[in-house]
Amino acid sequence: MKPINTLTGKMVPLLLLLLFTSGGNSSIIYTDISQDTLTIGDRIELTVSLVVPKDAQVISPETDAGFGNFTVKNWNTNRTKRDASDSIAFNYLITTYTVEPCSIPALPFVEVKEGGNDTLYSDSIPMRIISVIKANKGDTIKLKDIKPQQSAGKPSLLWLWIVTGLVLVTAGIFIGRYFWIKSRKPPPPPPPKPPYEEAIEALAILENKQLLTKGLLREYVFELSDILKRYMGRRFNSNAAECTTEEILEWLQTAPFNATLIKSMEWFFDYTHPVKFAKVIPDLVTVRKLYDEAESFIEKTRPTAGKAQKAPSEEEEKK
Repeated sequence: MKPINTLTGKMVPLLLLLLFTSGGNSSIIYTDISQDTLTIGDRIELTVSLVVPKDAQVISPETDAGFGNFTVKNWNTNRTKRDASDSIAFNYLITTYTVEPCSIPALPFVEVKEGGNDTLYSDSIPMRIISVIKANKGDTIKLKDIKPQQSAGKPSLLWLWIVTGLVLVTAGIFIGRYFWIKSRKPPPPPPPKPPYEEAIEALAILENKQLLTKGLLREYVFELSDILKRYMGRRFNSNAAECTTEEILEWLQTAPFNATLIKSMEWFFDYTHPVKFAKVIPDLVTVRKLYDEAESFIEKTRPTAGKAQKAPSEEEEKK
């Protein structure tokens, strides 16, 4: 492939003449091609040269859509600065895939000026297309379409084996993951401690928090009441933990307790209710008594080994 020259030999004399006669105030455009005949796919050089005022800006035509029936393969531009004017050469490498004679259209080159832009047009150049296929005089030459790739023999089933393999591998991964996750299920949690042991442990934890030392008396009463209600619910198979104070007091009337225990619990819940819901601040002595009453109830209703789980009678309590 021939390199693109800035100016062809035929242009130099003309441009020099124009340069010396123009005085640098007017613009001149000149068009040249490397050849006026070509075969389909051949690349030829199109050179458009302009003489413009010094430092003038020139906007060349877009090349993405080509020039008429010609496709632009490559292009560049060169500017030569002189004392009174500049010469600019636009060099295009073009080709065509049309079998009929065609022309390179006139191309617009816009010179940007302060008072308004000027558009200079290159010459329209007719081109002759030569077929590489010899034909008799008067015959019309038609290019045949390229045949698609032909195949012979039985169709390959490789793609089917690949798809089948991928499906089996994916299914194996999901099945293996399912059984792996199933086998790694955590063991069931240990059974809860007996009601008595849980309540005594909760009382010890409450004391270790030192809420009374910090002055958090209402918080202390809240937790103490919850411990006692949770023990009553588990120890006597009731829903005491979710009951209101009124429901607890009503339940106490039918609970299997002696009169002393019932009276103790009625006092406990009657006193803790305003502390919890009316924001009454209790005194430290009463809070200690609340703790003693709760602990005493838990101890007196503690299940006895080998006996039915029931509250002690009044006679057993006196003993």
